[in-house]
Amino acid sequence: MAKKKNKKNIFKTLKDFFIDVKQETKKVIWTSKSNLFKYSVATLSFMIFICLFFVGTDLIVALLSYVKELVS
Repeated sequence: MAKKKNKKNIFKTLKDFFIDVKQETKKVIWTSKSNLFKYSVATLSFMIFICLFFVGTDLIVALLSYVKELVS
């Protein structure tokens, strides 16, 4: 005879899941507003720097390509 599988109630499973999620969120160490602001400014500054670097590099390569065609 085949063994019966114990099926868990879906609602009990969901309830346990959300209870566990609530317990885990209490363990999270949230950053302060001042640190969040500092990290955001640093991230945006870095993104702008990288953007300007690649735009500048692209312009230099395009300029060199243009000059090469003029000389040829």
